[in-house]
Amino acid sequence: MRAIALKMFTEQGYELTSLTQVAKQAGVTRQAVLHHFANKEELLTSSYEELLPALDAVIESARAHPPSAATRIRTVEEFDALVRGEHGASLVCAQVNEHALRGLAAARTLQQRLGDLIRALATGEGPEGVMRGRLALSAVVMASARGRELGGRQAERHAAALAVARSLIAPETAS
Repeated sequence: MRAIALKMFTEQGYELTSLTQVAKQAGVTRQAVLHHFANKEELLTSSYEELLPALDAVIESARAHPPSAATRIRTVEEFDALVRGEHGASLVCAQVNEHALRGLAAARTLQQRLGDLIRALATGEGPEGVMRGRLALSAVVMASARGRELGGRQAERHAAALAVARSLIAPETAS
């Protein structure tokens, strides 16, 4: 049910998706959805709660190593693994619905964690370094979120996203 809801939130938008629509798509009644989740915010929150420990592990791994191009590359590759794995739908949904989700406590917590990750990827002090970190994460999520627009197979998009991310966060090692 969560996977269906995340897909619908991403494709239609969080604000335009109702629990009734999610229930219909899942082939259950609205009451069945309400048995597990009080509302769509709770449904989304449950997905983010599963994601946060995995995201925290990536952040802690980055903090455990000295700041360097190699650490930033390893960190963005670990984040890419999250996006391509079971937490990808949550991360894509968060990026696509960033504005709509600002009022939700779970989304604010996720954005704070992503901010920690962005700072770990920053190539230096100041706006440019932080922007490079944010754009690197966005490129990785974009490979999943914008497949039709980008073209190619998923593996090609992820390889391209990692190449772009590496050039942003470790320009001295980019080839």
